[in-house]
Amino acid sequence: MALEIVWTKRAQNGYENIINYIKTYFSDKEVRRFVHQSNEFLKLLSQYPELLESTKSHKNLHRGPINKYTILTYRIKPRKKQIELINIRSVRQKPLK
Repeated sequence: MALEIVWTKRAQNGYENIINYIKTYFSDKEVRRFVHQSNEFLKLLSQYPELLESTKSHKNLHRGPINKYTILTYRIKPRKKQIELINIRSVRQKPLK
């Protein structure tokens, strides 16, 4: 059973920032590739919500890579049958410390 994907404002802003960054430094082809890759990943995530590793502090909070440049943080809400995308960020723009 597929879960509904819900975007937070922070996740939407992060996704838009990544697209703007790719538009600035790469071609439109790379933007289309990123959007397609993200959409395919989210379809897969909807089917398999435990796809990425859960954090140690919260069992329903998961974090991991969409691709080698993009990290996704999301929360599974089993009662609402939703996956809440909390943050999407690029490691090219601001690497994790």
